[in-house]
Amino acid sequence: MAQLTTIARPYAKAVFAYATDTQTEAGWSAFFAKAQVLVADHELSELLKHQGVEATTKVQIVRDLMSDVAVDGSDEFLETLGHYGRLLALPEIASEYAQFLAQGQKALDVTIKSAYPLSDSELKLLESKLQAKYADKTVRIQTTVDASLIGGFEIRSSDTVIDASVKGRLGKIAESLTI
Repeated sequence: MAQLTTIARPYAKAVFAYATDTQTEAGWSAFFAKAQVLVADHELSELLKHQGVEATTKVQIVRDLMSDVAVDGSDEFLETLGHYGRLLALPEIASEYAQFLAQGQKALDVTIKSAYPLSDSELKLLESKLQAKYADKTVRIQTTVDASLIGGFEIRSSDTVIDASVKGRLGKIAESLTI
């Protein structure tokens, strides 16, 4: 995983710079969204791994499957990935691109995981607290429900975890008792 991130980051950075210069960020986001779905397909990923299939053939297959979301520069990008045997890195490149895009837009993606669905008032309260804490950024919130938290919630962003769940508190108590 770390090796794939190391491979993906320079590609994502180059695409982000190009997309910013040509103002095609949304087009590239759509391109990468579809690329993630395609490469996740077992049959296609096996084909891309197969040593007996030429790189140009692999590129042409991916290009044909991605033709509806093609963006200026995407053909050359796919050819480069194919030439260096990096087509399977598309999902990780997509993830890295999304991070560059969020940083460029000064956006912070936050996931709030709660034991039960949050009410509108609870969500608005958490959103206002997060917006106050990260005043220089646009906070984008995604919510999920995880009953294993027992109660409370957990907030995750790219570099921060706030665990206010019963499960987390019980884990801290158990850890303090075993030390």
